[in-house]
Amino acid sequence: MEAQTNLAGLKKVAVENLTIGMYVAELDRPWIESDFLVQGFYIRSEPGIERVKKTCEFVYVDPRRYDSSLTDVKLGVVMVRDDSEAAEPPEITDRIRPKQPQEYQDTVELGNELEPARTSLEDAVDIMRGCVHKLQSTGGFDIDEIERAINPLVASVMRNKSAMAALLRMRAVDDYTFSHAIAMAVWGAILARQLGFPPKDIDQIALSCSLIDIGKSSLPVDLLAQPEAPSDEQWLLLKSHVECGLKLLEENGVVNRKVVMTLEAHHERFDGSGYPKGISGNEIPLYGRIAGIVDSYDAMISERPYATARSSYAAVQEMQKQAGVLYQKELVEQFIQAIGVFPVGAIVELNTGEVGVVVSQDASKRLKPKVVLILEADKKPRNQLVIVDLAAQDRGVVTTLSWWITRELPKNAYGIDPAKYFL
Repeated sequence: MEAQTNLAGLKKVAVENLTIGMYVAELDRPWIESDFLVQGFYIRSEPGIERVKKTCEFVYVDPRRYDSSLTDVKLGVVMVRDDSEAAEPPEITDRIRPKQPQEYQDTVELGNELEPARTSLEDAVDIMRGCVHKLQSTGGFDIDEIERAINPLVASVMRNKSAMAALLRMRAVDDYTFSHAIAMAVWGAILARQLGFPPKDIDQIALSCSLIDIGKSSLPVDLLAQPEAPSDEQWLLLKSHVECGLKLLEENGVVNRKVVMTLEAHHERFDGSGYPKGISGNEIPLYGRIAGIVDSYDAMISERPYATARSSYAAVQEMQKQAGVLYQKELVEQFIQAIGVFPVGAIVELNTGEVGVVVSQDASKRLKPKVVLILEADKKPRNQLVIVDLAAQDRGVVTTLSWWITRELPKNAYGIDPAKYFL
């Protein structure tokens, strides 16, 4: 059955007539019944066309969004230089991989990593709180202290990429200033791990990402805490945090080129609409492109004085919408692969009205994770918890009901503490 949606401006195309560069805007069925990560995507390769053929008979393409650049011949593998003082940032192409990417697997089960991750997170909060206080009062900071806070977080990500991410989404934000720095280190490490960087580069990316907003300590506190959106004049002042941050790095003897250029470039955007230089595409250093993506994601899912937190699913949808515009689309795709569409720890509502918590993901079925059901359709607690594998039917497992996720609920919805259901 065709999906009931607005098809204005779209063209119905049989899947055998798809070509590279087309933008698939709608399927011949609801998106939730497919294995595609997000709603709307470009056809980038012949295998991509074959994947659509396995699911659909026809699709609707948006002729206004045809991308002719996808038909260009591109290199699939490039070198990432190990020299942290390299004069030029490493180039990347559509695969965004080091020359010899490492494949990482979780070595510790989620339930077993939660407690070490929680301890590392709380230690990092205490250390970063002290660092921010010192920075605000004296203008100085000790980068060794920041590394002492960040390194255990990265180590946890390397053992299990989901545990620390789940805790970040669930915990209350004490102070966005240092909580954001901690989150940036974690998201940066998760994306770097997904890309297959060697461990020392993952450490470097995490540290670099954690320092991008250090310049905000030089801005008026009431500006950062005001409940209303900044005025045009205030936005100009907020943008100056990049310049302030570079000055703080220099004053505190931080000369690591990758840290400096990450801070300088994290608000540059792929289409050239960012600041402070307005550079675009591969002119933006790789670390800056990574930082720009994880910075935007964390800002969207965080509660801030003038902005309500979005669900991770809504944030992923927005990131996908801006892929190829504000952010490099290949990096966005890798980030979504790393964190999942419905991430571990997310509170979700199913088509049956039942409510549960995502407890694990299927790498090939990102829209269909495993969910522990907690509330009945009437939102009363279940007498007995049960874990349902939403992808089971796709593997030929016979079930009496057909479940799928209809929406992700806000953090702490119905008083649910997701951490209780991982052990």
